[in-house]
Amino acid sequence: MTIQLTKVQLFLLMFVMQTGFVYTSFQNMVIEHSKRDATIQFLVVAVIFFMQLLFFERMHKYFFLNKFTKALYLIYWTSYIIVFVVYITYVLTTWVFPNTPESVLIAIFLSVCLYASISRPETAINIGVVLIPMLLLFLLFMFLTVKNLSVTNLLPFFYDRSNTWFMGFIFSTYAFGGAEMYIVLRKYLAKSEKMPKKALAIYFIILTSFYLLSITFTLMFFSLEELKLIPEPILYILHSVEVTFVKRLDLFFVYIWLSWSLVTIVNYVLVIRVVYFENKIKYPKVKLLIFFIVVGGTANVMFRFSILEFLKQNLVYGVIAFSFLLPILIIVINKLRGRTVSDSVKSS
Repeated sequence: MTIQLTKVQLFLLMFVMQTGFVYTSFQNMVIEHSKRDATIQFLVVAVIFFMQLLFFERMHKYFFLNKFTKALYLIYWTSYIIVFVVYITYVLTTWVFPNTPESVLIAIFLSVCLYASISRPETAINIGVVLIPMLLLFLLFMFLTVKNLSVTNLLPFFYDRSNTWFMGFIFSTYAFGGAEMYIVLRKYLAKSEKMPKKALAIYFIILTSFYLLSITFTLMFFSLEELKLIPEPILYILHSVEVTFVKRLDLFFVYIWLSWSLVTIVNYVLVIRVVYFENKIKYPKVKLLIFFIVVGGTANVMFRFSILEFLKQNLVYGVIAFSFLLPILIIVINKLRGRTVSDSVKSS
């Protein structure tokens, strides 16, 4: 399966995949360790991410996956999706459907994902467009909480460091998980499209601002002690907003986030299809069905709060390995060998 992307499509795919999984919860993990230094630590990691994007753009011709690295990424992406499905189910059972069996929620959610995934690739590529008005609405209602924010909560910096202060840098990388998607999808950019540094900078500013807003609002809305008890701070902030046209605004945004999550999984599956179905294969729809059955069955078995907490605390190391370190290692090895993407295409 082959696709062609414009710059806008590439960045939209990346934005959805880099925000859909962790946006409602990663603030808690960062602030738990870095306290009021969370914004500074996040910005440091954001700059590293931007430098990585520039590196990827310059060296993208040296990035291609052999059978071994394809297998590694398949395991990683599948594991990432499974953890996310477990987390989605946990949020839904906590906020919306406390009396519905988790197996039913998983089956319904993944059935919709499967239906969207077996459609034409163009559908999966462009489906993220429907999220744009939803996210703008999301930001609008976030700003309605400004009157409840306390700017003094952001200060002082470098005052109350804990023994695990450095872990704030580690968990900040959650915001940039999926960075490998740029280098994976870069070769599918239409030949007529150029990728200037300005385009990379604009994407970086949008993504960083989107996350930075969530961290600063979380710090200003809650005290550090309160945050220890709040796993999804963004949803709690929206819960405090009162409007006349809907009784519980937080539930409204849970449904928006659910749509956001669905599109994220569909986009991840699209990348898996592109990477592993480059050549035509028999029964691709059957293989996708098997993939979702494996994901759903594993998520159902792993649906335990203790397991979810363990995965949330440790999956970040997989993000660092597969989003930051492994792509650079692959590029360096191929550059030393003098092998490029065009060479790999000829050999295949």
